[in-house]
Amino acid sequence: MSGQGDIKLYRPVVVGLLAVVLSTVFAVRSLSAADWDPTLFTAFGEEATPTRQYAEERLGDVFLRPAQGHDGKFFFVQANDPFVIDPDKHAQVLDRPLYRSQRMFYPILAGGGGALSPTAVVWGLLAVNLIAMGAGSSAVALVAARMGMSPWWGLAAALNPGFISELNISGAGVVAAAAAFGAVALFLYGRIGWAIALLTVAALSREAMLIAAAGTAWWLWKHRREPRTAVLAFTVPLLAVGLWGLYLRLRIGWHFGASEVQEIGVPFAGFVQALRGWLADPIDLAVGVAVMLLFVVYTRRALRSEHLVGWAFLGFVALGIVFTKQVWQSYFDITRAVAPVLTAFVLLLFAPEREPQRTGVRR
Repeated sequence: MSGQGDIKLYRPVVVGLLAVVLSTVFAVRSLSAADWDPTLFTAFGEEATPTRQYAEERLGDVFLRPAQGHDGKFFFVQANDPFVIDPDKHAQVLDRPLYRSQRMFYPILAGGGGALSPTAVVWGLLAVNLIAMGAGSSAVALVAARMGMSPWWGLAAALNPGFISELNISGAGVVAAAAAFGAVALFLYGRIGWAIALLTVAALSREAMLIAAAGTAWWLWKHRREPRTAVLAFTVPLLAVGLWGLYLRLRIGWHFGASEVQEIGVPFAGFVQALRGWLADPIDLAVGVAVMLLFVVYTRRALRSEHLVGWAFLGFVALGIVFTKQVWQSYFDITRAVAPVLTAFVLLLFAPEREPQRTGVRR
């Protein structure tokens, strides 16, 4: 593949290590405020009875967040049975078993493939995300360097409010984004096989990352004239997601009701519905309007540039437009949902119009 460039690992690794330090400081401060209870990050909810009882049976008393809590409670359940061996014991407590179980890679890592104890799983969920913050920042640093920028722009991942929120609730978005940005970096440096593997990991961590695979495939086809690579970049992750989905239906059941997908609806309807509620919350209002404006500017810059990072995550703009009120109503949720766009936009904003062309490979 043309367009290979030097791979200088020292600075990206330093950026990644600094990202781990910064994320660990955040985690330690949060833990100290919660009497060092790691279940703070699994985000069990006071009103989420099934997952609360499931956790208390295995861990004893757990830190409880208001109302339903957040995604970490589901990944805790999944990490105890990541291959869905006993769905009647584990998956049955998930609110949407097929939807939740589709995101399998993060809980497999955090649970050691199902070998770790429940207590170790709690720490595993946090540790994997801390490592992923570092890996993702290193990947963004590599992308920035290939775009002719300082590798220190890799901290645009570690300081991304969406990824920080994901870390705060043991969400899968950090792992998914780290893999996706890693794939972008590897494509830019000509490491095709590993890049496709990381796109697959990203999609199995968060199915929406198929958008990144599609955007990457389009870029490879249009800008690099690599149709074979383009086809593989999309079809391999798609096939992996499809096969895992088939496996889940064999384990859990074939019924897939409308209740399984609650985040997608009529274009712009979620934004408009959330707008009414934002009038009483200036922070949500400011962030929601800013994200919509960001979509406009990001789309314009991505379409005018030849940078892979812009095209890879452009589809998240279309996804954001069809998000329901459930996603748009809180700045916490919308920034998590579009977090890859936030980091990609920082790179596009400060990048030169075209990538500098380099040759040779250096480790």
